[in-house]
Amino acid sequence: MFHMKQRPHSTLQPPGRFLTVDGLETHVVVTGAGPTVVLCGGLGGNWFDWDDCARILSAFHTVVVFDRPGFGLSEPFPHGTTPTVAGEAHRILGVLDALELTTPAVVVGHSLAGFYAEAFARIEPERTAGVLLLDSSAERDPWAVIPKRIRVAAAYGLAKVSTASGMQRLLATTSRRILNQSIPPDGIPIETYDWIEQIYRTPSYLEAALVENFVYPDMAAELNTIRRRTSMHQKTLPVTVAAAHTGRRTPWGRAWLNKQRRLARYLDAKFTVVDGAHHHAMIDQPTVVAGLIAELV
Repeated sequence: MFHMKQRPHSTLQPPGRFLTVDGLETHVVVTGAGPTVVLCGGLGGNWFDWDDCARILSAFHTVVVFDRPGFGLSEPFPHGTTPTVAGEAHRILGVLDALELTTPAVVVGHSLAGFYAEAFARIEPERTAGVLLLDSSAERDPWAVIPKRIRVAAAYGLAKVSTASGMQRLLATTSRRILNQSIPPDGIPIETYDWIEQIYRTPSYLEAALVENFVYPDMAAELNTIRRRTSMHQKTLPVTVAAAHTGRRTPWGRAWLNKQRRLARYLDAKFTVVDGAHHHAMIDQPTVVAGLIAELV
């Protein structure tokens, strides 16, 4: 059963359709026609983060954007279930199969979803036409001091306290502005503000974001295991690593660019920088990001 009861009443109409993927009702937005492109958002990402980029690409491509469990309008995981890299790679496949899009697709992974996009290419090479890792998470030697079960319990506890105290509802939109400073070229549409206000105040959204964040070290380690067991077929599969850069010269910015360059070298991938962009580069520079994706197609 889709947990719509956890979401506030709204007259907003979902822009996509709901498909059952791995037993969960998943919100999927499909636009355009042509070679398939799958756009996967990072931690806490929602379909509307890709709106401008998807609109540009849909002129010549079939563009698929979906919300992972608990994000956007998708059903959350059952309590106690945590995301895994292999599971999210399988979810990409499940969405494509549910849509009957069986030809190889270009898969784009932003931030944490870079783990999922890379894993998909390794696990399902025959279904992959190319990969874009957009300001992707990158960890060579992930580690965690606190056991996973304690971190997960803390995530649920923190989410419960934040919701019960009213802090989530009070600070939801402020948190969005702090964590996502990107602005579309034509400004943020009114309907996007409405969706942000609704989704970011939903208890299941905060819970999903905290859990995914708290199990980050485990997923980084899992990806390294997948890397040791599989190949990216770099000689035949086009891969691009794109780093976002605001243009401000800071020590953190230089360190981040170096980390992205190392990831590109490891994957034998093309490296490029999306200038004038915050972390959510597909919002700041949708035309540039769409161009990078089209090159892979």
